[in-house]
Amino acid sequence: MKKWIVIAVAIIAGPVLYFSLIPKNTPTSSTQVASATTESQPLLRIALEGKYPPFEYLDKNQQLVGFNIDLANALCKEMAVKCSIERYEWDDLIPAVQTKKADAIIATMSITDEREKLVQFTQPYARVPAAYLAKNNRQFILPVMTPERLAGKTIGVVSNTTFANYLTAEFDNSKVKLKHYPDADALLLGMNNNEVDLVFGDSAVFGEFLRDPRHAKDYNYVGNIIKGDPRLGRGEAIALAKDDHEMVAKFNKALDQLIKSGQYQEMQFKYFTLQIL
Repeated sequence: MKKWIVIAVAIIAGPVLYFSLIPKNTPTSSTQVASATTESQPLLRIALEGKYPPFEYLDKNQQLVGFNIDLANALCKEMAVKCSIERYEWDDLIPAVQTKKADAIIATMSITDEREKLVQFTQPYARVPAAYLAKNNRQFILPVMTPERLAGKTIGVVSNTTFANYLTAEFDNSKVKLKHYPDADALLLGMNNNEVDLVFGDSAVFGEFLRDPRHAKDYNYVGNIIKGDPRLGRGEAIALAKDDHEMVAKFNKALDQLIKSGQYQEMQFKYFTLQIL
């Protein structure tokens, strides 16, 4: 990675986009097809969660938008295929590829040894550090979060993620309690409802949450950022079926072309303040 997201910059004021802290009742799947395609082109089914802004989310018109959507459409166009994007719950993403219901996962999924037993990954398309976030009234004035300093506290995290794996290992056998949530929306809602003392997760997601001036007034990063820790994976990449080596090569070639042409950089600066790769 050329440069990490600078967390302090992520709270620069911007448009109010997501995370209204109101529970969302949205369908578990929806489809969007890339433009500029023809009926004769093969169909590539892309799976994602759709609840991870600014990477992927539903806008006010219930349309899937975000960095992963733009990236998927750009990759499909580069590979001259028709792109169908469908939403799944996080835990159903890998099974969808394994059972051939989907061809690829573009959902900011980190590369880990455990996941590589189930799917294969392309080269990383993002490398984003992890961070802690809390309400300002919690008054965490700690340079580094340790089991001793957080004894008696409850940390929220999205379940079945590398962030959850990291916390489990870091605070094992300590007096710190972990509370798991199904997705980022539920995690931040739980923090707002004082169900936890602080949350841990993707700094890009938290940075987008803080773009809303209402959130920036009441919440902030606390403690240290975590980057380069193997427990958080080896970058975020596209996941495909174990036997689909040809498609992995095609995705890698298309991604290389997007980076070389400058299109990747244009897409990332549309959603992030600094480079994520």
